[in-house]
Amino acid sequence: MAYYTGSAANLAAVLTALTSCCETEGWTYSGGILYKADPGIYVRFDATTALGSYTPLRMWGQTALSTNETQSYVCCALPIRSVEVTYPVIYHIFVFSSEVFMVINYSDKFQWLAFGQSDQPGLDSTGNWISATCGFLHYTYSTWRYPDQGINMTNPPSIQSYGDKTVCPGLGWTGYGYWPYTSGSSMTGMQVNTWVATGLDPTEDADFTPWTCSVYDSSGHNENITGIRYNSELFLTQPNAFNNEGILLPIKVIKKRPSSKFSQILQVQNARHIRVDNYASTEVISLGTDQWMIFPWYCKNTTTRNGGTNIAHTGTFGWAIKYEPVT
Repeated sequence: MAYYTGSAANLAAVLTALTSCCETEGWTYSGGILYKADPGIYVRFDATTALGSYTPLRMWGQTALSTNETQSYVCCALPIRSVEVTYPVIYHIFVFSSEVFMVINYSDKFQWLAFGQSDQPGLDSTGNWISATCGFLHYTYSTWRYPDQGINMTNPPSIQSYGDKTVCPGLGWTGYGYWPYTSGSSMTGMQVNTWVATGLDPTEDADFTPWTCSVYDSSGHNENITGIRYNSELFLTQPNAFNNEGILLPIKVIKKRPSSKFSQILQVQNARHIRVDNYASTEVISLGTDQWMIFPWYCKNTTTRNGGTNIAHTGTFGWAIKYEPVT
């Protein structure tokens, strides 16, 4: 529907820009909750509560205006490998009828958040979804844990022993996880950065019903076909050797189900995976009559293009968001 860009002097200004742009497109922001009654998308924000030395922008999903679901939040605008966000930042905000994306840029680095409503048939709840650069921040050993170890972004995804100190900043990227959140067990919550209100398997997801994440597995680590494994081989074939272009690949979230089954619970409508080797950040490319703006997931690095563990970049893994400038 619309694309907006500008400069924000601090975190409060980032949130103001996001909510103001959405209000221009028919959303309502009141009491910390941004919502659109039709089709029924509700997200709650907090940019005021300091968690240790920092105050990231946190976001929770809601299935109704009056409910304050307590599933884990996602967040952005936080230090990664001890590199803090430097203001002012440039924001890029994309508002569609049932999806919103925001990317902030400082130096050569990018962080983001996104939310919307899944149109996947067969869900037993609203299909509302939230995602961001980082998942839940742990409070352990009397201190808040930030991703000081850096980024864990590989293809296919790999488990990271410092799960409470690393982040995997791709939408639905990792298929690994160890939950439950309520038990206080060691977990990779920072990498669980995508939640969908599916209403499926309420017994399995009892801690967060009706919300779920693709990596929920009460028995331990799950490395089957969740995360980006459905695209793994295609990522390795990019860029195209014929013309050096990247290919727009679908962003899907696949949930592990009981009895060793899996279900697709989300396919993002207005964003795609892409290898950014030969694209500049924020470059706009055309595909037929559509235009797409290119971003790295965090920081582009063509030398170590396939990412890795405990790194300060995201290789050449990135995404493209549909670009519809305001006219």
